[in-house]
Amino acid sequence: MRRERFDVDCVADGIQAIEKLKEQQYAVILLDLMMPKANGFDVIDYMKRHPPAIKPIVLVITAYSDPRIREVDSSVVAGVLRKPFEVADLGSLIRLCIKGYFDEETQHLYEAKDRSVRDFVRHQLQGTRSHRSGEYKGTPH
Repeated sequence: MRRERFDVDCVADGIQAIEKLKEQQYAVILLDLMMPKANGFDVIDYMKRHPPAIKPIVLVITAYSDPRIREVDSSVVAGVLRKPFEVADLGSLIRLCIKGYFDEETQHLYEAKDRSVRDFVRHQLQGTRSHRSGEYKGTPH
């Protein structure tokens, strides 16, 4: 993500993640479910109990095959990406979350190889349709 020129904070465990959330607001959070000390579910629970002033887009990245993934709270988590995934797609997903679909670098995601990436993009696009004109928010009129 740093190579993609994003400002990045990294933590080693869920306790550090919660401490960072107390200190700073984030536009996008990549959250692994399998972390030491406090797992990703604990971080999601913290965010639910202490919602930030500006709601970030939370993307869970996981290798979990456990049915518990279905339990992630959709009021906090925007999408789940299963490992392994294409690193280039991850950078484009972050751009999508920040700049929107109409950025040239994000448009290829609609046809990404990874099904979880395609599903996330389609979900994001459905949520950004303007009710009055059928156009996407942020597009020039």
